[in-house]
This record gives sequence, structure tokens and C-alpha cells, in this order.
Amino acid sequence: MSEKTKIKIDKAAIRRICVTAMCIGLGALCKLFSLNIVIFGGSGMKIGLAGIFTTLPAILYGPFYGGAASAAADIIGCIIAPSGPYNPLYTLTAFAGGFVKGLVWRLLSHVNKKTFRIIGTACFALFLALGVIFYAFLGADGINGRVVATSESVPEKGEVNSAGLSFVSRLITDRVHTTDTFTLTSVPDEENVVLPSVTYLGEKVTVAAGKGAFANCASLKSVYVPDAVKSVAYDESLADVTFYVSENAKSYAALKEAGAKIVTEFELAPVSVALDSKGVFESDGYEFATNDSYRTNLAMYVSFATFALTLAGLTGLLLVLAEFLYSRLRKSEPTYALRVFASIFVCEMLVTTLNTVILKEMTYASSWASYPFIVVWIPRAIEGVFICVIQAYAITVLLKVLKRALKVDFDSPRSARKRKDADAGAAEG
Repeated sequence: MSEKTKIKIDKAAIRRICVTAMCIGLGALCKLFSLNIVIFGGSGMKIGLAGIFTTLPAILYGPFYGGAASAAADIIGCIIAPSGPYNPLYTLTAFAGGFVKGLVWRLLSHVNKKTFRIIGTACFALFLALGVIFYAFLGADGINGRVVATSESVPEKGEVNSAGLSFVSRLITDRVHTTDTFTLTSVPDEENVVLPSVTYLGEKVTVAAGKGAFANCASLKSVYVPDAVKSVAYDESLADVTFYVSENAKSYAALKEAGAKIVTEFELAPVSVALDSKGVFESDGYEFATNDSYRTNLAMYVSFATFALTLAGLTGLLLVLAEFLYSRLRKSEPTYALRVFASIFVCEMLVTTLNTVILKEMTYASSWASYPFIVVWIPRAIEGVFICVIQAYAITVLLKVLKRALKVDFDSPRSARKRKDADAGAAEG
């Protein structure tokens, strides 16, 4: 092998490594700006653009570069923007996803463009139809009547559970297992205050005593804290107040650490407060504020099932149309949009499935394990469909730019030869 050939090989390898490293850095940086979606009270889904940059090495240089880029971006992202303890299993699934992107991209290089368009049109039409169906059923059942659901446009948990909903609506509402927290903002001015347990619209909710809840209690001497009370905000103004709280109570450890006067042996006559009027959080001298987490989570699920699916279907159909028009205008230049979508979609479904198994069986076992696999998987898959369509547009544009800048042919040698032969025939004609 000549010295000249060796230099060329080294330059090509250096360029691949540099481009891949740049993509890894950009992908990791995008994790700082990702949006986290809460599911079942835990970190469930992330919406971000990191996948755009980790996909490029898979397409440019093949499966192993794609796997390495995805795994490296995951590790760096956990360092610069951690969302919990590092789990190497996620890095393995990230590598598998990046590898599959590159593999599917290569395998699809021989698929006819017309076949691509037919399959793509059918898939995006299905997404659109599903979004419209969810709109229709959720609207008819009174769950949501807006284009994009908000916490104000969806009903409370008690109303949902007491309503006779259709099977389609239940597919969405049954995925929300969040319980609202009602924080006490004021309690009666008495010597002995018993913190209440609360029901709201027939549903049991979580209670916490917030900062300033005892501010107006000039005669307060003791506070009885039921085991179910989530927390009690303690400060120096309560130094002379005795807290009757058992060692089994949720708030015991925090009160003890704060230095509160605690009595653990006592008899407690529980106080129950029912808040039956929607929007009114006051009863028997107790005033509450709610975090409204149930409706917030329900609105998120409804929006993904309706707006996100509908938008994914519409933008996907536009993607098919745009690729068709582009191919007619520039017959000698290949189009990549549907091939990009297919590659990242297969990867997304694989990674979503694997990560759902990890989330359900390992990471959040206490809150996820009791739910059927499909209950955990569906909202994550819907989010994945929406993100794949958006990423397909961005990646297609970047591929056009990189093809000219790096002079890389994204097709297989066979496809490239066919295109050159076609160009040669057109020139001779």
C-alpha cells in the first residue's frame, strides 16, 4: 500500500471521528433544553432534539458510528443535565437504537421510492385518523373540547371516575394515576389543631401543611398530625408548639430533623373534610390550595392522543407530498425524507419498548410495576411518533447540507451506481 493511500485513509477516518464527535457534543448539549413530561409521578418522557444529531453519524458512516454517538451523547447528557441516577441500561438501549438507525438506513437503500410513498402515506393517514377518533370520543364524553387540552379544559379526577366513558376515552383517562396534593394554607385559630384528611369530589387526595398555615394561630399549643399527611412546613415560630406525630407518619422524619417538639404516643380522633364544590377549597376553618396535578397530567395525555397524533399525521402527509414534488422537479437527485423517517421510527419504537421495560421493572418499580405494559408504553409511543416526524424534517435538511459540505454519498454502492448510470443516460440523450 502506497504512502499516499495511507494518508487518504487516515484523513477519511479523522473526518469521520471529528464529525461524529461534533454530533455527540451537539446531541448532549440539546439535552439541556429538553422538556420533561411527568408520568405516574416520575420522570417519564423527554422531548428534545438530541436525536437529530445522534442520527447523522448513523446515516453518514454506518450503524457502529450511530450506536457510539447515541451512547456517548447519553453518557455526556447524564453528566451535564442529570434527571436522576445514572443507569447504564439506558446507555445500552441508546447504543442499540443508534445502531438500528444506521442498519435500517442501509437496508432501505434498495426500496423503491413509490413503495416508500405508499407505506408512508398509509402510516401517516393512520396517525391522522387515530387523532381524529380520539378528538371525537373525548369530546363526546366531555373530557376535552379544545384543539389543545389544558388543565382548565379537562374535568377533575372525581368527575372522570364517576362518568360513564367510552372505551376509547378510557384508553386515555385510565393512564393517569396521579393524586392531587391539597396544601393547607390556613387552619382554625385553636389551642389544639388536628390536621385533616381530605376528599375532593369523592376522591381521596394527599394533604400537606404549607408554610404559613399556622401564622394566624395566636393560641396554638399543639398540632396533631395524621400518618397520611405528606409533610408539615416547620419554622422557628412553631418552636413552642408540640407536634403529636407517630413514627410511622410520612412527616415524622422531617419534623424530627427540623427540631420540632414531638410526642409519639397519643390517641387521635381523625378529622375529615370533604371539598365538594369545584374551585372552592375552604371548609370548617381550613383553607387549601391544590397543585391540580391530576388535570395537568390528564391534559398532557389528551393533547398527545389528539393534537400530537393529528399534527403528526398532517405533517407526515405533507412530508410525503414534499418529497414527491421534489423528486419530480429534480429527477436525478435522490430524496431521503421518508427513508429518514422510517429509520428513526423503527429505532424509536425499539428504544421506547426497551426503556419502558426498564422503567416498569427496575427504575420506578414501586409506582409503575402494577400497571400493564401497554399502559406505560402507549403514551411514550405516541410521543415518539410525533418527535420522529419533526426530526425527519430537520434531518433531511441537514443531510442535504452535509452531502454538499462533506461530499458523502448516503446511498449504497449499488444505488449510487444506478443513479450515475441514469445521469449518464440522461446526459447522452
